[in-house]
Amino acid sequence: MIVYLILFVTAASFYPGGSDNLPLGENGYSFFHNFLCDTNNEFTHSGIRNPGQSIAVLAHLVLSFTMMSFFYVLPGIFSHQNRNTKLIRVFGVLAMAVFTFMYQEDLHDLVVTLTGVFGSMAFVPIFIELIKYKNKSFKALTYLVYAMSLTLYLGFETKVGIYYMPFLQKFVFMIDAALVIWTGLILILKNKQSAILN
Repeated sequence: MIVYLILFVTAASFYPGGSDNLPLGENGYSFFHNFLCDTNNEFTHSGIRNPGQSIAVLAHLVLSFTMMSFFYVLPGIFSHQNRNTKLIRVFGVLAMAVFTFMYQEDLHDLVVTLTGVFGSMAFVPIFIELIKYKNKSFKALTYLVYAMSLTLYLGFETKVGIYYMPFLQKFVFMIDAALVIWTGLILILKNKQSAILN
């Protein structure tokens, strides 16, 4: 996640400017008006070649593999491994594998749709397993992540409130990152306790 942020900030610093909201209105990358994936485009919305594209694509690939890893290890937080934990792993990794191709402009909208579908299929068994999970704060954050991600997804698909979506995307990303980091800390602690017991 840290590597992604470093690469993304570097790519954004090269972005000449222009967004769906303000194609000619701003110089450089806009926190409020540009989507994260705008940096992956060869040309900006104002028609200028984007010199940071290759760095942005690398950043996106790093993020994709990070999220595939997240969904692969996520089932480990639960006490028992069962069909639900297998489904979490399968649909979660599949969603993020599809997400990998979002950097391609001609596939972007299709990838968003498929990632949303497979991601939701991963969250159904997550919610089922969370019913028995004791950490209420973690449960609340997981529900918030899905609710915010679903809001962002529906906004993109329907274009309702699309003007505010770039800013909302950054907010959702921060919440997602918090869940990824917290999950990693839970697994590290669980593995340490298991090692002590063994």
